[in-house]
Amino acid sequence: MVVVVMNLKQLKYFLTIAELGSMSAASRALFIAQPALSLQIANLETELAVSLFARSVKGVTLTSAGEKLIDHARTITRQVETAKDHVSSDSFSPRGAVRLVIDGSKAYTLLAPLLQRCAAAYPNIQLSVTDAMSTHAAQSLIEGKVDMAVIPGAEDLIGVEVTPLYLEPLHLIGKKLSKKINKQQDQGANDECISFAQLQHFPLVAPSKGFNLRHHIDEAALQAQHPLDIKYQQDTGLSLRCLTHHGMAYAILPLDVMAAELRLGELESLKIIDPPIQRVHSLVQVSGQGPSHAMQAVALLVKILVDDLCTNGTLDGQCLAHKKALN
Repeated sequence: MVVVVMNLKQLKYFLTIAELGSMSAASRALFIAQPALSLQIANLETELAVSLFARSVKGVTLTSAGEKLIDHARTITRQVETAKDHVSSDSFSPRGAVRLVIDGSKAYTLLAPLLQRCAAAYPNIQLSVTDAMSTHAAQSLIEGKVDMAVIPGAEDLIGVEVTPLYLEPLHLIGKKLSKKINKQQDQGANDECISFAQLQHFPLVAPSKGFNLRHHIDEAALQAQHPLDIKYQQDTGLSLRCLTHHGMAYAILPLDVMAAELRLGELESLKIIDPPIQRVHSLVQVSGQGPSHAMQAVALLVKILVDDLCTNGTLDGQCLAHKKALN
């Protein structure tokens, strides 16, 4: 009788297949022959006496048993990685893998300098940074796909540790904004600001309901009692930028999202006031997981980077995690 024992390698294979939705794609990603990969999964299913995947010509999907296993598999593999890090590193020389997701509105501003600083300060940390809309980023954190996240709206999440980073004002951004304002003889705006009441004159592009940015826009509209003309709903940073860049609509966004276009004079911006639209970006980790030395080092880098970028004006906002509080 052959005894099959579930092992860490099988769990990693299982997670890769689940995330990619295909045996062939997983075999390429894992650099393992597909028959060998299939055998490992078959052994795992034999050990558990369940089918983990439903196979079809389009790929594989998790069965109900597979759905039950995936959270356990993520927790186990993460704990093993953290244990290795604790054993092989210390606070003076952290090492190991860290997975960070950044809200899409901040990726262009934070991603490159964070990777550069991490490589220079901690060469033994393998930092992986991805970007996603805030809702998807939060979901990735809760599901254990990443170790930490930089996102707005974290105060609404349950079971996480939240460190506020900075308070960010939002602006109306679009083409030929000053000409449209002058044409309307807007008394609610000056050279840098526009009252919320005047936003109703602008066709807007915004994310769908459920996204953090849309939540802040809708809350401000409710508070001001001024309905807005949201002509287009787009749920990716690229689509928001595209419609704004082509002059099809105006967007309510942070300044750094359109920093390049604003510098070149292709777009214009006005800070929204009366009431303002503001949101807090935070560094978020799942509670009770005991961050590794590498995660602690990356978290500190994020805080210091945000402080620096707020100080030099790259980030338009009020820093909430000052350096003096980090030492």
